[in-house]
Amino acid sequence: MIDATDILAARILVVDDDADAAQTLSQLLTTHGYHAVTMTTVPQDVRELHRSYDFDLILLDVQMPGMDGFQVMEALKELERDSYLPVLAITGSAGHRMEALKRGARDFLRKPFDAEELLLRVRNMIEVRLLYKELALDAVRS
Repeated sequence: MIDATDILAARILVVDDDADAAQTLSQLLTTHGYHAVTMTTVPQDVRELHRSYDFDLILLDVQMPGMDGFQVMEALKELERDSYLPVLAITGSAGHRMEALKRGARDFLRKPFDAEELLLRVRNMIEVRLLYKELALDAVRS
């Protein structure tokens, strides 16, 4: 059974090319009890970071130069064994929100975001992700 301790221990990656925005998101999460938060401003690093740490949630800015969030999601799909991409896309563009969902993001958050909404979406997504992993583990044991 998943409890609050499991949720707060979840591995979270914050990806935003704006260092201040990434830091703000990371601080918001750690202030609210999440203690396994990593951040990067380099979208090209996300695939290898996820390969190494198997994040339970990736907060991903969609609009980034060089490699946008859609390209990051495509690169991540190759790593997901269970085809569950744990991405919460963050964007200010209405068209990008629908595109992010079509490309595999599990949810999205509009910029500028409300902190309470962000925290609720993060908690909900982590709970679903951990339950999904628990079910997969149970299936392997059976």
